[in-house]
Amino acid sequence: MPRNVGDVITAVSFNTVVDRWNVLWQDPKDSSGNVVAYTYDVGLHQSETLRQRGWGQPANNLNVSASTKIEAKHYNLLAAHINSGEYHREDGSMTVNNYVAQAVDVVLASDMNPFETIMTSYENTDAKFDLGATGIENYAVLSHSNGGTPWGTDDAASTGTRGTLTTIQKYKWANYNDARHFFNSGGQIIIDLEATGGSFGYNEWDYVFDQIDNIFIGAKTTTKGGTNGTGQKNFYSLNGNYQQIFNAIGFQTSAYGGYGGAAYQYTGAAYGYNTYGGRQVTVEAKLGMDGTDFCMWVKVILTEDVDDVAQVDANITLSTGYKVAGDAPESAYLASSNGSVHKIDGTPYIFTTRIAKVPTITTDSPWTPDPA
Repeated sequence: MPRNVGDVITAVSFNTVVDRWNVLWQDPKDSSGNVVAYTYDVGLHQSETLRQRGWGQPANNLNVSASTKIEAKHYNLLAAHINSGEYHREDGSMTVNNYVAQAVDVVLASDMNPFETIMTSYENTDAKFDLGATGIENYAVLSHSNGGTPWGTDDAASTGTRGTLTTIQKYKWANYNDARHFFNSGGQIIIDLEATGGSFGYNEWDYVFDQIDNIFIGAKTTTKGGTNGTGQKNFYSLNGNYQQIFNAIGFQTSAYGGYGGAAYQYTGAAYGYNTYGGRQVTVEAKLGMDGTDFCMWVKVILTEDVDDVAQVDANITLSTGYKVAGDAPESAYLASSNGSVHKIDGTPYIFTTRIAKVPTITTDSPWTPDPA
């Protein structure tokens, strides 16, 4: 809590601030002071908000003994860690906490107030899940296509029948805590879809995919890089059953010269259909254990227009990867004059990359049409 100007901070009060920071920097601790090794429990996963804190950073040596007089060196070491945590989230627009001059013997209690303001923001908002420009992106750890195999309905008399094409990817972590640290530190699963070639359905599905752009599944949000689609669920709202986390229907025709009007009229060829607003991309996901591994399964379902009378023979490709927290600050920034607020006596104290926490990605079910 905020302290009065002029009070000298005690070791007990300083350690209270450090412990509060370490819940975010490292992980929550139990009543004995041990870091909690969380395991997957579907109810607690959704309801126990402490699980949403903890970037999984290595333990630090910020705590002091009860008899210690808090001096500039203690304050500055805490400041270096908090500055690096802020840089991890916001990089250039972070809140910088200036050091206390080394000539100052003691630290005032009120000097802790800016630190606690930052912590309160992290604890009460989703700001702790932000990831700045130091994030590492790999958009195509795995890619696979349906090889252009035709799917959908091709019966002109079957109005009302909608064909689907479905695939499932599996994202595996060695344990639940690794997944927590991945998502808590701003990590995201990335999904991208593409349609190429073929004689029917390429343009239409490529328009749909382009307007969605990439799909990003994060700790508390599922978003898209484009203009079409809505996220409904996220990592911390999932359970053991498939739930819809993203959905996009149709595409905006104003951007495409061959299509026009609210009815999505196609003017280029006589394929016997006219509306394109019904093409749909649905993403569902669930969580669970596979032996000792913790997994997330993501199902992507493409649904063809109700009135199409030719099968889609475009090559449909799904690519998937991740965005993960990198070292923050990066070496170039540390070497600049701005890097001084992350160092003590030339030693940097940085937020270390979470690259070791990225999932192993496999295809659990290849593209499968229905009707077959």
